[in-house]
Amino acid sequence: MDPTTHSRDLPAALVDAIGTAEPLGVRGEALAAHHLVADDGLTLVERNWRLASGELRGELDLIAHEPHADVLVVCEVKTRRDAERFGGAVAAVDHRKRARLRALTAAYLRSCGRCYGRVRLDLLAIDLGRAPRLTHLAGAL
Repeated sequence: MDPTTHSRDLPAALVDAIGTAEPLGVRGEALAAHHLVADDGLTLVERNWRLASGELRGELDLIAHEPHADVLVVCEVKTRRDAERFGGAVAAVDHRKRARLRALTAAYLRSCGRCYGRVRLDLLAIDLGRAPRLTHLAGAL
């Protein structure tokens, strides 16, 4: 599936409202959750779903539902302070991370007891700094 990308500047008021006292990852996930609900009209189902037993261990950052299309959207959120210095958040997801996210998504689906019409794995990349920006790559993982 070819990813659909949309990118937007994050308003300073929204970034400031999240609070700089929070750890970077928590801030990024809050901004991503806001985007999914307010901008994309999704319903948040889970935050930080963890699998901590067996050989497969890990976490799914955000899980949302797109009700009109019955799509479960699993989102990996990557947040960076300075995209220019460190290559940006999109560059942080390699093939091993993608494979782990797919396996964790399968484990989540087995555990949730609900069938969905489709499942989509998205990347939400948040680059904070002088010009905060959110890039949403739908179906990228």
